[in-house]
Amino acid sequence: MSAAADSVVTIEREAAVAFVRLAAPPLNLLTQALRRALTDAVAAAEADPSVRALVVAGAENFCAGADLKEFGARVDPAVADAHGRNGHAMTLRLVGCDKPIVAAIEGACLGGGFEIALACDLRIAAHDARLGLPEIGRGVFPGTGGLPLLERLVGPARTKRIALGGEVFAAASPEADGIVDLRVEPGQALARALEVARAFSARPAGSVGAIKRLVDGDFRTRLAERLEVERAEYVAAFRRADAREGWRAFLEKRPPAWAHH
Repeated sequence: MSAAADSVVTIEREAAVAFVRLAAPPLNLLTQALRRALTDAVAAAEADPSVRALVVAGAENFCAGADLKEFGARVDPAVADAHGRNGHAMTLRLVGCDKPIVAAIEGACLGGGFEIALACDLRIAAHDARLGLPEIGRGVFPGTGGLPLLERLVGPARTKRIALGGEVFAAASPEADGIVDLRVEPGQALARALEVARAFSARPAGSVGAIKRLVDGDFRTRLAERLEVERAEYVAAFRRADAREGWRAFLEKRPPAWAHH
């Protein structure tokens, strides 16, 4: 199982582990093409009976979040809806996979990239990796399932604090407790993730799948329902003046001047 060298997502094999790499350096910005490619890569790994665990990684950066060049087109509700559906398909594929998925996090893991990591079963991060949901500073909100995924890990109060604050925090910080499962030295996240994934892949595959279905079954159903509501909110958000202002302010490198509508 492999992908073209020029693909935005590549797949390699390490014994029974599929190593899925986000390959759009340096930031691995989460374009619609990358979302589709990651969805397809996870689907291919899940369909391959010789794969028993997955690792998702970037390189110097895991994924710095959405490509803001795409934001302007989302004022069109049809575009925003299509983008939301594409992102949700990726999230549901990750969460719905019956094979363990380990995220190996180095560098920036922000916005949509953080949502990818939250959709994995375990997160192994370098101490200096940077995590967060900064979308509020762009006038919008996390629209790829990040809110229910984070709430599942840390509860509603911390989820609201992280999403409303929009701050970026280090994987070594207390804010990452309950989110990051293992912390490692910089440059070691992938090696440790592969080690963990190999251990999972050595377990009996039928029972591994049953454990994931039993633990995640109710959440998968609730998540699909939540994402339907989220998509409607997502479309509405990009029609507001504050979304346009947040996008322009980011591109112009200035503080936004919110109109609050």
